[in-house]
Amino acid sequence: MAKTVLVAEDSLMLRKVACFPLEKAGYKVLEANNGIEAIEAMSKNEVDIIITDLNMPGMDGFELITQVKENEKFKHIPIIILTTEGKKDMVMKGLTLGANSFLQKPIKPDLMLQEVERLLGKRAGGPGKGA
Repeated sequence: MAKTVLVAEDSLMLRKVACFPLEKAGYKVLEANNGIEAIEAMSKNEVDIIITDLNMPGMDGFELITQVKENEKFKHIPIIILTTEGKKDMVMKGLTLGANSFLQKPIKPDLMLQEVERLLGKRAGGPGKGA
């Protein structure tokens, strides 16, 4: 069974840039426009990893990270922060809240896939290889 990646990004274009290579690599991808939608998606689906922007309307990435890490059901899920270059203070805050790593925008699909696989530990085969 394919692993599920939740991508929380308010820019539709950037969300599609992130989702396409993940889907092509065999991951099931859920999309959220903000942290509120991400929490709703997590409550309805099993999520293996989260990729989140920090600046989003409604609920930003910092609050999303906080809520995930404070919830017994979700706190084990690895989180990758998407950030623009030069926002090291924001990255440090996100990592302190419990995110596992970060990627700089613009998204580099190969690096994103490598980081997803690293954080998932290529567990149980990864995409398309049975659970």
